[in-house]
Amino acid sequence: MGVSELRLCRPARTRSVAPIRRALRAFLEALAFDGSALDDITTAAGEALANAAEHAYAQDARRGRRDVELLARFERGELSVEIADGGSFIERSPLPGRGFGLRIIRAIAYQIQIETSHGTRVRMLFPGPPSKR
Repeated sequence: MGVSELRLCRPARTRSVAPIRRALRAFLEALAFDGSALDDITTAAGEALANAAEHAYAQDARRGRRDVELLARFERGELSVEIADGGSFIERSPLPGRGFGLRIIRAIAYQIQIETSHGTRVRMLFPGPPSKR
């Protein structure tokens, strides 16, 4: 099988998160992901999207275009999901009942990379479905 890719760019708003997650879910279903793998991947991506929507541009409200991008790429039995924004990465101490997003992502993805040199890019890796490995 070749490369399958989904690329979306939407305004970094909380109301953008659910439609992007639904599009990712449909993409994964087309690749034969199902069950807990499907739920886990969409949950991890949803956490990264929610973080971008809530925090990426919070420090600079005057900034013009404020987008979040998703790139999901399936190649050679491995799924890469990247969530990127042009805002600022903010390292915070967790608030009571908050601050679990990165912990959830780290628990689900078998590898995670966070780059903060030009905005924030969270790259998560997952094994493909057994039928596609």
